[in-house]
Amino acid sequence: MNDSRTRFLLSASLMLVACFALPVSAQTDREPAVAATPTASHGGTAELLPPRPLADADDALNQRVGTETVDGLAIALTIDEAHITLDSVELARVPRRQARENRNTGGDQVKVTGLVGGREISTTVVPDNVLNASEGGGLVRTGKRQIFVTLAADRPLDAVRVEAPATSASAVLDVRGAYARICAADPRSKWCPHTGTR
Repeated sequence: MNDSRTRFLLSASLMLVACFALPVSAQTDREPAVAATPTASHGGTAELLPPRPLADADDALNQRVGTETVDGLAIALTIDEAHITLDSVELARVPRRQARENRNTGGDQVKVTGLVGGREISTTVVPDNVLNASEGGGLVRTGKRQIFVTLAADRPLDAVRVEAPATSASAVLDVRGAYARICAADPRSKWCPHTGTR
């Protein structure tokens, strides 16, 4: 009795496997689809047209980005007690809300001011995470920390002045490298010092 039951179960299992294998086999035997090449019929011609850029007036995404962002710099800094190091600086479109001058961060702050020929062009303030909560230890003072700043700048900046009063840190840092790649590719760009508004 057990042998006949076992044979029945094996036969049923093999039939199920065979049923599932047929569609899989049929799918794998097909050749992959190939993009159709245009052809001419009845003596006509077929032509592939190059992609056309979307007009600014028709590009809703770019319009939204244009209204919600401004030209500026994305800056990464390391503040180690009284010393400030520029880690990276890149030309970028930065959110308007993050590039405002007078933001109340409610605590220690880092102030960054963009300079052209020593003249102040724009300023932003970000939180200084010099105090951090430690599990079981309460608030812990961190002398070395990394700060990320977005600074509005409608012209090429020479430098930024960074002030972090929590650790009496201040420095003026050269940011002209942010524009170097653009100027190498297009010396007539508005971001090149000799063509930008000064």
